[in-house]
Amino acid sequence: MSAQFSQTGGGLLSQGLAEVKQHRGSLLVAGIISLILGSLAIIAPLAATVAVVWIIGAVILIQGVIQLIHCFKAAQWSAFAWNLLWAVVYIIAGGLILAKPLLGAVTLTLLLAVFFIVEGVVKLGLAMKVKPAPRWGWILFSGIMGLVLGLIIFAGWPGDSLAIMGLLLGIDLIFGGWSMIMLASAAK
Repeated sequence: MSAQFSQTGGGLLSQGLAEVKQHRGSLLVAGIISLILGSLAIIAPLAATVAVVWIIGAVILIQGVIQLIHCFKAAQWSAFAWNLLWAVVYIIAGGLILAKPLLGAVTLTLLLAVFFIVEGVVKLGLAMKVKPAPRWGWILFSGIMGLVLGLIIFAGWPGDSLAIMGLLLGIDLIFGGWSMIMLASAAK
């Protein structure tokens, strides 16, 4: 049984390394970009927070407008009222986030905490998947950091919401960038 596990584990390792080698360049570029964006977010955390809030608000508003256009193009659809309601909810939510970005930052900070925790769990799962690969511990470390960052946000919410979102996003981007760079460098 041990020999069978060893053969299976070795096959997974070589397959995983082959896949990392195949995508080494794009993984390295993504890691470097992540490091740069993370550094910028740490240097200007309030600006990063406001930028994230504005982007999210704009995306939600645009989706609402698209949904509204679709709603009237399919006016004979039996679900017209629900479709219209969906569009209005998106438009109101996006508009409120854009009109009151600081209130949006407080709300989105709570969502960011949830994101970091879920991201951390996913990275922990990924780390276990590539565990025999060289430097897999960087992904594990990145997952642990995601969990820790999520818990830090919960501890300081709502008081730290204006700067913490940009600062912690920057930290997460840096750790994620390093994990990608280390994984890419292991594939040489």
